[in-house]
Amino acid sequence: MSEKDKFPSHFASTQFEKYVDHKEIKTVVESLGHAISQKYAGQELVLVGVLKGSMTFMADLARAIKGVRVYVDFVKLQSVGRSKESAGTICISKDLTTNLVDRNVLIVEEIIDTGRALSFLKKRLQLSSPRSIEVVTLFDKPYKRAVPVMAELIGKKLDDTFVVGYGLDLEDYGRNCEDLFSLRYPN
Repeated sequence: MSEKDKFPSHFASTQFEKYVDHKEIKTVVESLGHAISQKYAGQELVLVGVLKGSMTFMADLARAIKGVRVYVDFVKLQSVGRSKESAGTICISKDLTTNLVDRNVLIVEEIIDTGRALSFLKKRLQLSSPRSIEVVTLFDKPYKRAVPVMAELIGKKLDDTFVVGYGLDLEDYGRNCEDLFSLRYPN
């Protein structure tokens, strides 16, 4: 089965172009894991994955972190009332179960574009009095920012293209692709 066959037949496979190869993704993830290992050596670190997109990146990143006691938890955010005129309200549909008081926290994002959800989450987690709170993202689209939020660790900056694969989806398909594909519209 090819990567493009992981999508329903009504998606035209000619519209998918390989954008980032899985070997490059692996190299970037290992590099981020090394940087995190250096920064938090001998310490405890709570990785907070943002579902569903971060699950693939989070699993690979956690395995790439060495010499750090890693604790994993997840949060799921949802935008309610989004329209062309409004950014909507961010709600938590699955909250953390971890006590973050006086702990190092690293929010794990697969991609940052507008930054609205990340800004909301970072402010929300700061209310839990962590020792530190930082963000790692595999992919970044800084020109898409609607709010001023940045990641301390960035894997790769992307062009202005819609991407799917390696955790990123199109109508909940494609998360299990090894490679990252850009999608040319219309679809």
